Amino acid sequence: MRRRAGPSTYAAILLLLVFTISSGASQYDGSTEERNISVIETIPHDSEAFTQGLELHNGSLVESTGLYGHSGLRKVDPYDGRVIDETTINESFFGEGLTIVGESVIMLTWRSEIALVFDSGDLSETGSLSFEGEGWGLCFDGEYLVMSNGTSELAFRDPDSFEVSHRISVTWDGNPVSWLNELECVDGLIYANVWLQDVILAINSSSGDVAFFASASFLSENQGETTNEVLNGIAYDRSREGFWITGKNWTEMYLVSIDPQVSSPDSENVGNIGYKAELSEYWQAFAFLLIVLLAALIHRKMPNFKDPPIGEGNGD
Repeated sequence: MRRRAGPSTYAAILLLLVFTISSGASQYDGSTEERNISVIETIPHDSEAFTQGLELHNGSLVESTGLYGHSGLRKVDPYDGRVIDETTINESFFGEGLTIVGESVIMLTWRSEIALVFDSGDLSETGSLSFEGEGWGLCFDGEYLVMSNGTSELAFRDPDSFEVSHRISVTWDGNPVSWLNELECVDGLIYANVWLQDVILAINSSSGDVAFFASASFLSENQGETTNEVLNGIAYDRSREGFWITGKNWTEMYLVSIDPQVSSPDSENVGNIGYKAELSEYWQAFAFLLIVLLAALIHRKMPNFKDPPIGEGNGD
């Protein structure tokens, strides 16, 4: 007969659990620099545009949009937010991130394993490229196309063949960063949105280390009505030394600067007091709930986890 776990066993599990969760929380206490986002200008954004990719080219913002049956490509005036030109894609495709190489716009699709190619002038479709897996974000660093697929890995692809040259793993204070989404390549750094987060990461394109990050929560808190309507879209505007950012179905687009924080005697060596502090608080709350649950189980029969579930959920 199998021996039943006693209180001492549960106590050991409890201690292990506390140690594990504390370790998980500590990963957000690293030394990566946090920078400030400052708004330079605000323009209207089409609230029907489920933004997936954004880039500035020849004086216009080129934007790709997603959702089956609603995906497309458009040019937007960066001074008033007006849509100058647009085209739709086959309703069987879910549009994703984009970038521009020469005079061609390359736009990913989510699960169709196809990248569509358009003429940047009239937005006419001129061809396609194939790849394996999911497509999320894309940028061009002058030599390679850098592509995300929702994991912590970035693939560097040949701009002509779309074949993978090499890959890097993205880490933040030594920990992998999943759900990397829309990308923008600027001077050796890869700026990235993280899906479902209000943070922009600046990634070293050689090592994969996050060089610094910035929180845009003060912008996103007044935008979007569902959990899917998140921060997405980064386009560097070199002439104005800023970044255009927006989100899925947001009503506004922002030209922002991302600047180092100004240190003061009271704030030196604090480090990562914004976004990572919030995550640490979540870990602490999660740890407390698990400890309460496990303590209650000490005095009750352990449930049969092979019982049929009482309901099902689905994710995105």
